[in-house]
Amino acid sequence: MKAVIFNSGLGSRMGELTKDKPKSMVKLYNGETIFERQIRILSECGIKDFIVTTGPFKEQLYEVAEKFKNVNFKFIANEEYKNTNYIVSMNKVKDYLDNNTLLLHGDLVFNKNLVIKLLENKNKSVCLYNEEKRLPEKDFKGRFKENKLVEVSIDIFDNDCYAFQPLYKLEKNDINLWKEKVSEFVNNGDTQVYAENALNKITDKISIYGMSYKDDYIDEIDNKEDYIRVSNEIKFFDK
Repeated sequence: MKAVIFNSGLGSRMGELTKDKPKSMVKLYNGETIFERQIRILSECGIKDFIVTTGPFKEQLYEVAEKFKNVNFKFIANEEYKNTNYIVSMNKVKDYLDNNTLLLHGDLVFNKNLVIKLLENKNKSVCLYNEEKRLPEKDFKGRFKENKLVEVSIDIFDNDCYAFQPLYKLEKNDINLWKEKVSEFVNNGDTQVYAENALNKITDKISIYGMSYKDDYIDEIDNKEDYIRVSNEIKFFDK
């Protein structure tokens, strides 16, 4: 199992917090950056190989990687980070999506117990939803049928949709089909959409099962308000 982390974004909605650093390098309540926290938790859970896409200030990510011994990093630059969505980043790492993989966004903050549950889940491909959380206006929702993922979008608000976070455990066949569809999108010039737009085209061919995170914590940081809130909330799951 390896982890692929999409870390190419500008983080422009963070304002002054990201004027000289990637979004994943902002510090949480304990002085640990988002990136450091992700690598620490995942490596403690047995993940030793990391593929990380980069955008601006990539040298700062390199410095963090140096702190982690016995962990392997491969950094892949997305030079088009200013003008494209992360579907391009996923396409750039397609050659490394060759086996069972954890796929996640670089702005996610989560607790260790959630990762343990995800890795131990009996299903080979798993995604995360929260049936008790209010559907967010601007963030991903997942549509499920008999606990299988049918659609991921920011624009769905139906009764079979739940709050959704982009941390996936994917088995080889499912990740292969997804990356092939991603390449098709990018080759056709569809670079301003989410990688999930490609995923939605193949959910009838793969089996990604939902796992509730209602008893754990995972959230993304998009702006200053998110940053303050998430940094305060995660401390209660670290005790």
